[in-house]
Amino acid sequence: MKKVFILFFIFFTTQNAYAQTGIFFQAIARDNTSNPAKDREIYVLTNIIQSSPTGTIVLTEEHKTSTDAFGIFNIMVGSGKRVGGSVTGLSTIDWSKGPYYLNIKIVITPIAASSTWDYSKEWVDIGTTIFGTVPFALYSASTAKIDEKLNTSDTSKMLEPYAKGKAVQILSTTLDTKLATKDTASMLAPYAKLSYNLDSNYLKKQIASLLGALDTIKYTKQTYTDSAFLTKMNLFDTSIYAKQAFVDAITYSQQKYIDLSLQSKFNIADTIKYTKKAYTDSALLTKLSITGNAATAIYAGNITATSNTTLTSLSNLNTVGIITAGVWNATAIDVAHGGTGLTTPGLPGQALTTTTTGTLTWTNVSTSDNHFIGESYGGGIVFYVYDNGKHGLIAATSDQILNTRWYGGSNTNTRARADGVGAGLKNTSIIIAVQSSTFSPTYDGASFAAAVCNEYTVTIDGVTYGDWYLPSKHELNLLFLQRAIVGNFPNISGSYWSSTEYFRSDLVGSYQLAWYQNFITGAQAYVNKKNTFSVRAIRAF
Repeated sequence: MKKVFILFFIFFTTQNAYAQTGIFFQAIARDNTSNPAKDREIYVLTNIIQSSPTGTIVLTEEHKTSTDAFGIFNIMVGSGKRVGGSVTGLSTIDWSKGPYYLNIKIVITPIAASSTWDYSKEWVDIGTTIFGTVPFALYSASTAKIDEKLNTSDTSKMLEPYAKGKAVQILSTTLDTKLATKDTASMLAPYAKLSYNLDSNYLKKQIASLLGALDTIKYTKQTYTDSAFLTKMNLFDTSIYAKQAFVDAITYSQQKYIDLSLQSKFNIADTIKYTKKAYTDSALLTKLSITGNAATAIYAGNITATSNTTLTSLSNLNTVGIITAGVWNATAIDVAHGGTGLTTPGLPGQALTTTTTGTLTWTNVSTSDNHFIGESYGGGIVFYVYDNGKHGLIAATSDQILNTRWYGGSNTNTRARADGVGAGLKNTSIIIAVQSSTFSPTYDGASFAAAVCNEYTVTIDGVTYGDWYLPSKHELNLLFLQRAIVGNFPNISGSYWSSTEYFRSDLVGSYQLAWYQNFITGAQAYVNKKNTFSVRAIRAF
């Protein structure tokens, strides 16, 4: 499964000079049903990014680890397998050139993953966050030049004379019991330090002079650095402004050019259309003005004749209407003048059709048995047809349940492995017979996917439809392809059960798995039957 939810905590740890320095990362992995993904092998991809969340990737590492019984896993950023970036490791990042961001991607290995499954194609991005003050411990260590401080070896060498002096002092105490005090003093005289009278004023002047020089150097460096940065930042800002202005100018020029071009084209097109329209209207008007055409009477104004015989030049008028007392009463209008040419109107439920010879006739469409995808029919929405729409599949207008398991009490081998159009009905019957048998001691009476579909009914216009079933793997994919037309799929994780049980002869216990489909990605996969997914019932016609 690709969808995971991650709760994570980040800790920064440093160790001695000969150990690794890294960023400790701990998180809880959950599956798409919010259950901890426990005892699972996972892959983690870490990206340290400079300047912005979409800036330069300075270090990319892969980590392979496992979750514990609570779904918790740990990695150390900086100790993974380097697979990219502009630096060789965490210790070579110049933290003074921040800010830096940490991006995390993760993959949880599916249960019973196929041999072709490739984790590198399944990364799920769980987000990018800016480093706070913690990683700047690395920056502080770098600027403080810890690696140039005294290490254990240097300290030992420095204290070596003192250690020897202490040994002599202990020896002198022991000898004091045998030698006189003056002898001891004479023996230790070479080791005594010479006594000097220091001029405190001179010393202060020397120290003040040294500190002043050091401060002056640091101040000079700081001022020079600030000046250099200021210059660069001004240049950088100027570059951005110059580029932006240049881009704006190009955009404006292009926009103006396009507008002018389109305006020119639209004017030409409008002129052509207008010319064609005017020409067509002129041509039609010329044709319609021919003497003897009924249209002449329409354009001329009121008909003043009182009988058909008066309008001897309009011979066609007699075939479509009768003039009585100066009023034309039409029974039918021919097709050439916008009518049907039929002398009788159609009845409710009829549509105007034509024969192969072009003759118009009224047809009772209510007797038609052809159906189409998206039609509201048979208690739901048609999402698949064959035999020119005479047969097909209908989906319920809403989910029957959001989360339910596949099995009814045990992961028994049901052998409900049929697939294809209509196979779901057979699978549903088999599953219910095996899982909810009154002779089965494992049935706990709880609802399960096949039973929910089998027990679903809907009544529309007085007709009750009750032959619903859990779709097979193939039928579920047909429903996914028309999900936008059927609509009303509220499950945000998008996972729906099929009725097809998974089985592989070389995989022990594979019958404990069943096929499902993610209605967001379209991927079909198999998982343990105890998982909970949504159910959408279908029926055939």
